Amino acid sequence: MKIIKINFLTYYFLLILLLCGYLKIGLIILFIVLFHELGHVLFAKLFNYQIINITIYPFGGITKINKDINTPVAKELLIAMGGMVFQLLILIIVYFLPITSITKDIFYKYNLSIMFFNMLPIIPLDGSIVLNALLNKFFSFKTAYHIHFFISCIGIIIYLLSNFWLSLNNYLIVSLFLVKTYYAYKNYNYIFNKFLLERYLNKYQFHYLSTKEGNLDILKLDTYQYFKENSKIVGENKKLKERFDNKYH
Repeated sequence: MKIIKINFLTYYFLLILLLCGYLKIGLIILFIVLFHELGHVLFAKLFNYQIINITIYPFGGITKINKDINTPVAKELLIAMGGMVFQLLILIIVYFLPITSITKDIFYKYNLSIMFFNMLPIIPLDGSIVLNALLNKFFSFKTAYHIHFFISCIGIIIYLLSNFWLSLNNYLIVSLFLVKTYYAYKNYNYIFNKFLLERYLNKYQFHYLSTKEGNLDILKLDTYQYFKENSKIVGENKKLKERFDNKYH
């Protein structure tokens, strides 16, 4: 299986630039996107995660990584920010390359544009992943997911209002935003159940302990949850068994 996949729209984008005499700019953007995704790959490899594939679009890339939903927040943040780190690194590398000042200016312009674009809190951009990881530091997984989804929807609306002139490339960008955010909404129940099932099947090393009244909806990443039930304290393992183990039904 090919790890790096070039979306057909990327070929179309490069063809248009070739016909318009801007192929050099297209190749520079493609290089920046690949270098950005390399940042995600290397940070993921640092934590021994397997790379499923990397898809390159005309305006960015998406790296799919084989990792649990219960990935620790710190690791999630580092992997998400890996692309931005590498884009800062490329600014230094290009500065010392023996190329013309015009080419350097093109690199700087598009590198910074792509970096700031990826910081937007819209699914599936890196800014959205960073936001979701930070939300999981303070809220339950369920609450963080809903806030994350809501902010992504607001972000799409703001992006549309600020880009009402919409070029073809922006139509493609907004289409991707809408599709990915829709799937985040549609797949919520599956993702939440997978989150719970991972907790049931795996022995994670949790950083924190918490004791509250409630049900499995209050589970947080990086935190083992104890529940207050009348005069008893019950661990999350028992609650998860009641949900998934047939002998408890």
